[in-house]
Amino acid sequence: MDSVVQHLQDFIHKQVYDNFRKRGIVVGISGGIDSAISAKLCCNAVGKENVLGIILPEKESNPQSQEFAKKYCEKLGIKYEIEDITSILDSSEIYQTREKIVKKYFPDYNQSCKYRIVFSENFDSDGLSIPYLEVNDGNNQIHKIKLSLNDYFTITAATNIKHRIRMTRLYFHAEKNNFLVCGTTNKAEFQQGYFVKYGDGGVDIEPLANLYKTQIYQLGTYLDIPNEIIERKASPDTWSFDVSDEEFFYSLPYEIVDLMLFAKEKSITLSDICSTLDLKEEKVKRILNSIERKLQASKTSRIFPPSWNNKDIL
Repeated sequence: MDSVVQHLQDFIHKQVYDNFRKRGIVVGISGGIDSAISAKLCCNAVGKENVLGIILPEKESNPQSQEFAKKYCEKLGIKYEIEDITSILDSSEIYQTREKIVKKYFPDYNQSCKYRIVFSENFDSDGLSIPYLEVNDGNNQIHKIKLSLNDYFTITAATNIKHRIRMTRLYFHAEKNNFLVCGTTNKAEFQQGYFVKYGDGGVDIEPLANLYKTQIYQLGTYLDIPNEIIERKASPDTWSFDVSDEEFFYSLPYEIVDLMLFAKEKSITLSDICSTLDLKEEKVKRILNSIERKLQASKTSRIFPPSWNNKDIL
């Protein structure tokens, strides 16, 4: 573990001073483990005085996120800024766009209700991954309603603006201070496209992009990340009704996602995967197919925009 941490810190140091030629690093601090580890590695790499934490809550954020993020910045001893982006999102009609769709499916929606999107992908039988709207009606009654594809696209497009607004605020602080922006995306997220292009994917460096989530948790213990952050449920924190990464995107726990990605990368046989995870062959095939679909669907998010090659014309 010592060697891994040292290599990560050397990578960050080299990128800041040799490649980007900046004075320091901006990290968006979410209150989750990925950003906590990124910030700690950055402090070790360039010194805490050269790291700026940015906390960007909005009215639908879990209040714990800001609380944990603020406490963690103070524990690290780094400067930090808290900017509530609710007014920016409101002026872009993000909340109105989403609530219009929610009211279409749940006419009794009011401000006491909370809502989220979940995916139901059943790996025990053949079928498509279906997006559902779940509304907590304020009386702890949860209503689950299938969304049309167009409404899912619209509500997702509106939600992704939250990530993109955060990106613009991170770059404002980075450019103002001649800092670079450090990303917090882990390997499962990067490989499966669980990030927003020009949102949380819009950064200068991604130190964690080759580390599985399970390795992130190991690093968290090694780096003395607070238990309240390590034990916190991984979540996108973009819905008023709290939802986990498993419920929202993977339909699987990270332990299985990571092992499947590793098995695919290392060309481990189907029989070995089945015996290791104690899963039936058909279920493993469905999971691997789902992983491959997400990998292919998100590949353009991991590359620069294609450009026309004029070498044969000009």
